[in-house]
Amino acid sequence: MYKYPFSFPKISGHLIRRINRFVAEVQVDRQKHQAYLANPGRLWEILLPGTELLLSQGLTRGKLPYTILAGAKEKQYVLLHTHLTNKVVHSLIDNRQLNPFKDYRVIKEEPTFDNHRFDLLLQHLSSKEYFYLEIKSCTLFSGQIAMFPDAVTKRGAEHLYKLQELALSGIKAGCLFVVMNPETEYFMPSYHIDPHFAGALLKVKDSVRIDAMAIGFDQNFEQVSSIKDLNIPYNFVKTELLDRGSYMLIIKIESPKNLKVGSLGQVLFAPGYYIYVGSAMKTLSKRVSRHIRKGKQKRWHVDYLISESAGVTPVQIVSSEKLECQLAASLERIADRTIKNFGSSDCHCQSHLFYFLDNPLHNPLFIGLIQHYRIGRIKDKLP
Repeated sequence: MYKYPFSFPKISGHLIRRINRFVAEVQVDRQKHQAYLANPGRLWEILLPGTELLLSQGLTRGKLPYTILAGAKEKQYVLLHTHLTNKVVHSLIDNRQLNPFKDYRVIKEEPTFDNHRFDLLLQHLSSKEYFYLEIKSCTLFSGQIAMFPDAVTKRGAEHLYKLQELALSGIKAGCLFVVMNPETEYFMPSYHIDPHFAGALLKVKDSVRIDAMAIGFDQNFEQVSSIKDLNIPYNFVKTELLDRGSYMLIIKIESPKNLKVGSLGQVLFAPGYYIYVGSAMKTLSKRVSRHIRKGKQKRWHVDYLISESAGVTPVQIVSSEKLECQLAASLERIADRTIKNFGSSDCHCQSHLFYFLDNPLHNPLFIGLIQHYRIGRIKDKLP
């Protein structure tokens, strides 16, 4: 089993592709291998083809020859092995390096309470009171802002409500978000991706201790070299956490389609990926759910295309601002082609549909666009 500090040998490699949630194909010394990935998150911003990786060998799971330890992002390595985050926090608490827990020690890993498992059980050094701690590893960040989660996590919200049960029964409990970027200044729940989790965090924050910290590793990626407490702008999250905003639909077309699209007439769609932009300043989630459902009455141009698609991936941007025309302009600059006059009859945009030959989720420019609209643009709105 891995131990912290990470003094074990590390191997440099590059990502080829992610095979499934827990397995990736990597390149080491010009050879292809499979590697275990101990992180079920989406990791769109990190696991791009060609990303530099740090891997380990010998302490792997099953028959896979390598385990992914970290991935490069913004000139630094980001710890991707979620189980090791707990090891790091355990050590930092025992060495009294975390301000919120300087008066505690760890007495048990993975404690259970009422058939529910948490990450650490702490005990106060003087009062001997117990403290149940849940740890969340945060790899979604841009500039000075970090968010969690990077994918919908029903289990994450359940953890928060269980911690609240403990706290209301008189047992101290908390959740610690560990951001893998030393430049971060703000942490907030990812209301774009999982508004239910964001709402849960707002509901429990007055009874459950919520902390967020940013950490950085030394040049050898062996141990933590910097720790910073982060600001959590609850009021901003509360203001933004409404079911409104804009969205992008990534639509996969596997074979040529010659479709009659409402007033546009016959339109030939080549195989590839299409991104459609829209907005809903009321009931955003309902609008997106309707779009991705097949077999519905065709109402918008995009309904014709989705009916023939091999899959649709929605990307929501929750905001009090209507951003669809800005999104369309940004997409037009990076797309392989613009499908003219599609879905833009009620505005001055040339189109709201854009073509990409390859999967845009593997395109750093598109990932950067998502990062900007979800995270980067809100920096000036924070206190």
